[in-house]
Amino acid sequence: MESEQSSAASRTRVTMKEYAIQSDNAHCEILWSDNVRTTHDLATLEHFYRRWNYQLNMDDRKRWTDLSEDDVRRSVDMSISFDALIMDQSGAGMTRGLAALYYYGILLITETPVDDDGAGIAAIGAALGGGNIKLPSNSILSTYQAGKKDLVLTTGTDGPMRTLYGSVWATSSGAQPQGTSVADSAYGSDGLPLHTDFTYQTDPPGLQIFTMVQPALEGGESVFGDGFAVAEALRSQNPDAFDILSKTIRTYHSKDELTGWNLRASGPIIKVDRGRIVSIRHNDLDRLPDLPPDGTKDSQEIDAFYDKLHDAHLAWNSLLAQDKYRLVMKLRPGDTMVVANQRCFHGRKSFSSSTSHPRIVMGCYVSQDELSSRFRMEGFNV
Repeated sequence: MESEQSSAASRTRVTMKEYAIQSDNAHCEILWSDNVRTTHDLATLEHFYRRWNYQLNMDDRKRWTDLSEDDVRRSVDMSISFDALIMDQSGAGMTRGLAALYYYGILLITETPVDDDGAGIAAIGAALGGGNIKLPSNSILSTYQAGKKDLVLTTGTDGPMRTLYGSVWATSSGAQPQGTSVADSAYGSDGLPLHTDFTYQTDPPGLQIFTMVQPALEGGESVFGDGFAVAEALRSQNPDAFDILSKTIRTYHSKDELTGWNLRASGPIIKVDRGRIVSIRHNDLDRLPDLPPDGTKDSQEIDAFYDKLHDAHLAWNSLLAQDKYRLVMKLRPGDTMVVANQRCFHGRKSFSSSTSHPRIVMGCYVSQDELSSRFRMEGFNV
């Protein structure tokens, strides 16, 4: 009987009656309903609060489907002019742009200069990356606002991410400049399936910035998709496939003999953290053949591994092919699409061009660390 009473007492709910911040502003004292007083470090409490809050408020991002070009162009949430983003000294334009990328993973910027050798594109990268305080000594955005056309600053802390394609790059269906890497399926006129970029890099870029300089004569529409929406649909419709694609490690590769790059990285298509989808890594054109798990030697187990992975990947690609997950846009000269590369897909339809009228796109990347930092500074839940 004594042990039963003790057990019952241990299950009594204890609640907080009072609390007070101590004079050092680093600790608080709590009086509990059982009249016990305890003292706690505020930094520790904040740490655990953020962990619990992360799990309770899983994700307030807006997963989109059935989106049209008109929807994007008319939306004040998903589109902004170049001057409103770049030349607004108050920072309100940057806040609008980052909100679009956090909630939707895409942002349309209209009226981007296409005759300044990429300086405006570099300024976009600076506006959406780096620190949120822009100083003339270290910000390409600040120097652009002052009338300069820098692509890189020696003391810069924002701007385009350097990759094997350079800082600000260009793709043309005509000839590429000598010595530039063309180890990518974008250098051609064929259609490209929905994918994310730099799957072969350990930490793929956070943003990809595309500026249409000269559209194709015919075709070449850009296609985008929300990877988080597709992943959630897969989790709902086919939990087994979702489980396989979130746990199976795939390997991706890019080798460029011309410029001497050999990149390789691995990760699941769908990365999940405590139930929350946090990133997508998908490009069938760069994926190496899958290998069974280490230590698997039984032929039946190996066959079962490949069968299940094949079916899961088929279910994934089947969703990607559905029109509801595909936003098709006919980009105009000066249109820039910014894509959250670890969330949203991009691709294109095939096109026709000529040597006198090639399809030309310029762009740059921003690192995921920089993007996440900017999201946090805006108060978003990342």
